[in-house]
Amino acid sequence: MRVLFVSNNFPTDLRVKIHGIYKRMGLFIDAIKGLASIDFLYYVSPSFDISQANVAKLEQEFAQHWQADITLTLCHRSTRKHQFLRRPNYLPGALNFFEQKPYISLSGKRQVAALEDCLDRKPDAIFAHRLQAMCPLMLAKAKLPPIFFDLDDIEHISLDRQLKQPAPYRKKDRSYHLYLPSLRHAELKAIRKAQKTFICSEQDRTYLAEQLKLPGIVTIPNAITMPMPHPLTNAPTLLFIGSYTYQPNVTAAEFLIEQVWPHVHQVMPESKLIIAGAHPESIRGHQIPPPGVEFTGFVENLDELYQKVRVVCCPILSGSGTRVKLIEAAAYRKPIVSTRIGAEGLDLVDGEAIFLRDHAKTFADACIELLQNDQLCQRLGNAAYTVASKRYDRAQILQQIQHHL
Repeated sequence: MRVLFVSNNFPTDLRVKIHGIYKRMGLFIDAIKGLASIDFLYYVSPSFDISQANVAKLEQEFAQHWQADITLTLCHRSTRKHQFLRRPNYLPGALNFFEQKPYISLSGKRQVAALEDCLDRKPDAIFAHRLQAMCPLMLAKAKLPPIFFDLDDIEHISLDRQLKQPAPYRKKDRSYHLYLPSLRHAELKAIRKAQKTFICSEQDRTYLAEQLKLPGIVTIPNAITMPMPHPLTNAPTLLFIGSYTYQPNVTAAEFLIEQVWPHVHQVMPESKLIIAGAHPESIRGHQIPPPGVEFTGFVENLDELYQKVRVVCCPILSGSGTRVKLIEAAAYRKPIVSTRIGAEGLDLVDGEAIFLRDHAKTFADACIELLQNDQLCQRLGNAAYTVASKRYDRAQILQQIQHHL
């Protein structure tokens, strides 16, 4: 059996690319490789070296990393843009989904041709990783084998939430709201084209399958390998972790630093806030961190990081899907304070396995309470661990994926 795996998210460094999108991608790759050989088609930056020699080198690295029989094809993304008088022109995208940023980058003739070339190897199925990967599939004229589509985030919900954020956290150009009708229509069309569509939570499945009456919707939760538990630390340390190439993480970090942290630091001047993850330079305040705030950049050893952290924060204000970072924190038995959007779709009950707080002051108060109360920390952390081990263990989720494939 042979599966063609199509994605816009190429892991240029398999050591560093380990945050949410890539963890979920790896989950599906591990499931597929147990059933089939994999042909990868990745769309990459126009500056990326796709020479035959470099692709051969990367193919060898991929085969070794995944311990699988693979072939690798790379295709440059399109650089087309719509401008009018040197300003972005949103009208073409409002009328046609394939003209929207970022979907336009996978919707050109060259990108469709690369897909059709891969079809010459006669794959038995296609796995489309996220909505961008569906663009060339929806435009291809060739006959396609069955498509399995990991939607992950519901993109029209994610965009709508970003547009509704209060300044300074929403998208700066409000003209993006013109994209919403076309984006929603195309997203539903992509789901109908797939034999099965995988989403992160039962909440998303209910919306798509029951409210919108779409076929083939299957819940595949995000998952992690359960780590060894750590004893509760007395260090009054908060943690937020993410990749800051993802705008909702940037917004969350700025909200945490600018609105939540001052309340915590005023009550507990000895406390510390760690902002961990790649590309923190995107965050306001990175150049001159406020007192008590530390930016670590990419952290390779998560065990060491979690050992010195008492409370994990997830102040996400927009986006959709579910947060791998919260499953990870729960697996480490860490008490968690999150916004409701941050914990959306996860089986963590407010007051039992997590604290859900949407306003800066109440978020800060919950963090302070956990920093000062050992018994409460242990109760919340143990309850979160129980949920993670029952619902989000990677070995169980791999079996679910293989069953559906």
